[in-house]
Amino acid sequence: MNLTERTKYNMTRGLIAGIVVVIVAIYYVSEIRPFAYRNYETNLNQLQRYDAELNEALVQIRFGIKKYYNPIDKALDGMHDTLQILKEELVQSPNFPIKRLIAKDVAILEKAINDKEEISLHFKRINPVLINAIYQFSIVMAEIIENQASTQAVESSSLQEQYAQLFNAQFMEKLNNLFRGILVYINQRNLDRQKYLMTLVQDITKTMQEIKANPQKFSSLDVDMDRLSQGLAYATKILEIQPEISKIDESFFEVPIVPTISTLASAYKLAFDDYRKISSAFRIVLYILVFVLLLVIRWAFIRLAEINRQLEQRVADRTRELTVKNADLNDALADLKEAQDQLIMQEKMASVGMLTTGIAHEIKNPLNFVNNFSDLSIELVGELSEELAANKDKLSQDALEYVEGILNDLKTNCAKIKEHGTRADNIVKNMLMHSQESGVQKEMVDIKALLDENYQIALESFRNTQGKFDLLLDKSFPENKISLLAVPQAIGRVFIYLIDNALYALREKKLIAPADYQPTLSLTIEEQAEQVTIKLRDNGGGIPKKNIDKVFEPFFTTKPTGKGNTGLGLSICYDTVVKQHKGELRVASEEGAFTEFTVVLPINARQTKS
Repeated sequence: MNLTERTKYNMTRGLIAGIVVVIVAIYYVSEIRPFAYRNYETNLNQLQRYDAELNEALVQIRFGIKKYYNPIDKALDGMHDTLQILKEELVQSPNFPIKRLIAKDVAILEKAINDKEEISLHFKRINPVLINAIYQFSIVMAEIIENQASTQAVESSSLQEQYAQLFNAQFMEKLNNLFRGILVYINQRNLDRQKYLMTLVQDITKTMQEIKANPQKFSSLDVDMDRLSQGLAYATKILEIQPEISKIDESFFEVPIVPTISTLASAYKLAFDDYRKISSAFRIVLYILVFVLLLVIRWAFIRLAEINRQLEQRVADRTRELTVKNADLNDALADLKEAQDQLIMQEKMASVGMLTTGIAHEIKNPLNFVNNFSDLSIELVGELSEELAANKDKLSQDALEYVEGILNDLKTNCAKIKEHGTRADNIVKNMLMHSQESGVQKEMVDIKALLDENYQIALESFRNTQGKFDLLLDKSFPENKISLLAVPQAIGRVFIYLIDNALYALREKKLIAPADYQPTLSLTIEEQAEQVTIKLRDNGGGIPKKNIDKVFEPFFTTKPTGKGNTGLGLSICYDTVVKQHKGELRVASEEGAFTEFTVVLPINARQTKS
């Protein structure tokens, strides 16, 4: 991408970013963001419930269903708390038009609640006085009427007494009318009845004054005038307070809380609708900008697609170039690796060949003399022993024992020389074998027969050197014949080395394992399309992790001295399988559990000399 393309690309990005910022700003301004309407509606409904509870409490207290004023206080507190929540939500609202429109109605609602609270307080002050007056009036009047009824049972025949009885009856009739009238008035609150009762109270009061002025004339009237005065005072108090209570009732239920709540809801809806109209205009601008943005984005995508196509073409061209160069490098690396392996193999074989040649010239001939003369010395010691036995009478007993001791030492020394000379000769032979197989011709080999044959050879050889040894053989071979191109002597020797190592590991574990341990050797052959896999697994002691990477190194061994520990067996196996036959030789082991060698040989290998 040149400078012009980069500049256009940055300008396009800047234009898109600017339009997006403008769209977001307009959307933020146009978005209807009223305070939570659900909470607002819930609070209004709660206010209505508190108002209903307040009305119910006042009615129940008014008619004596409830005696305490706690429901009134509770309802008023709830209304004030809910109103405070509404005011806080209004303050927190981000929509200023809605805030201005609703604030006025909230103030009206607050005034209505305060008015109702003031009426409630006035009711709480005078209602106990009314209730007490009604209660005391009822007691006094009931007591007077009951006492007078008990004294009217005696009849009189004189005219004066009859007049007194008539007066008494009329007076008690007035008291009864007052008593009944007050009780009825308390429940009905009729204005005409109030006037009638006030007149009746005045009439009774006037009669009381006459009785007090002429007590002898009305001596037959058994009425406690002091108690009656109290009753009339209570009746007067009832007639004075009852209209005020009625006025409180009317004023209480005329306070416009519910209409104000409805007005609030309507005001919010109107403000909401007005704000939505304003936002609609912003939305039109928003839609236009979105359309412009889509056009710009489409143009940008077309431009970016063209730039991307050019970049992809450049990348594809560069990728093809890199692929070709990478393939050339891989081919060169493979050729170099193959040449390196061949060079290492040649150098290794050359080094071993030179070493074995030197050994053949410098060590093998002297070693042959040592071995031959040790055999000859053993024979001569035997002949000397025979001569000594034939002429033992000519020597003293001490001299005879001395000479026999020397001969025995000579015989033992010669046997040791023979033993170690033979071991050295075997090492030399293995080294010669390591370097002299490169020119052997490959041939088609039956791998199953070759493995069976060399297993028997290895087992017999092991038993001849180590004594009787029994094990469980587990074979898993395909039924068909498997042939591949290989050097039979070399592959057979690989099998012998691997089986011999397995037998040695099984025998060593058998010596220290519990009595129920069963030495087991598993031989498995698997045939694939291009290769054959041979697995040799034993349940011996395994190979320690620290030695697992060293097992194929020349002269590395863990066997004790004198146990065939040349250290070349697995190295020869590796070179035979990997270098000579282009196969694979792997090892897997778990210390104390098992060891498994895997030999992979190609089936269609070219018939050439290694």
